[in-house]
Amino acid sequence: VGLKEATDDSTRWSAVSNTDKILKKRAKQLKKGNNDGTIIMGPWTNATSGTDVFVWSSKCTRPGHGSDYPVVKSRGLIPASARDVVELIKDSDRVMDYNKMSIGREDQAVLTQDSNVHCSETKCPELGVTGEAKIMISKNQPPLVRKPLAFKTLFYARQLNSDDDVETNGVAYITVGRSVWESPDGTADGADNSTTRCEIMLTVNLVREITNENGEVWCELTVITHGISPGIPIFICKQLGLLAAENYIKDIRALFEK
Repeated sequence: VGLKEATDDSTRWSAVSNTDKILKKRAKQLKKGNNDGTIIMGPWTNATSGTDVFVWSSKCTRPGHGSDYPVVKSRGLIPASARDVVELIKDSDRVMDYNKMSIGREDQAVLTQDSNVHCSETKCPELGVTGEAKIMISKNQPPLVRKPLAFKTLFYARQLNSDDDVETNGVAYITVGRSVWESPDGTADGADNSTTRCEIMLTVNLVREITNENGEVWCELTVITHGISPGIPIFICKQLGLLAAENYIKDIRALFEK
């Protein structure tokens, strides 16, 4: 599901105003057989260029719990290799370096053994999967929200291969995450009243390596977020989600530009 969402560039997605303006201008120029000199890096649909960060939102296409909350997608270039970016994303000790809303994240349990995110052949003997899987606990403090938001997430990362049937331009990785709970009926233990426990229905990072016009190895990052924040109106969740999605890519980019 995560890979399908991240590579879906259909009309179900509604672009925010600036993204819509750029893509419409690009389509008109391509139709005329020219452009304004903008170099589009990736060969896939709606690839980004320069410092642009594209942001879209969509209704959830799967019925049931959480389907009334929007799904947010963002995409932008990062001046670093795909390997370096996926290493950053999965490193809980470095999350506060780029996520300004984060007030901490820790790995509660590492589930995979004898496999790693950079090898698509070696499998964990216990789970029978390639890549790395773990359970993480994190807290965020968004603006305008009184209590910090708490998350417990099952996180999985691996390198893509030809069987994934994803258009790439070099090395590529996928990370996916969703909430896990302390009880079989999907509830928290209720021990911490200082935070608001939120549910991540799906979070995805698709990292595809590209080569820029100067021959440097960069990557394009596509992010999918679908979450539930109890007590926060859906329209506020959407606005916070759109802002956070854009800033997430900008802040990772800024970290590698230092």
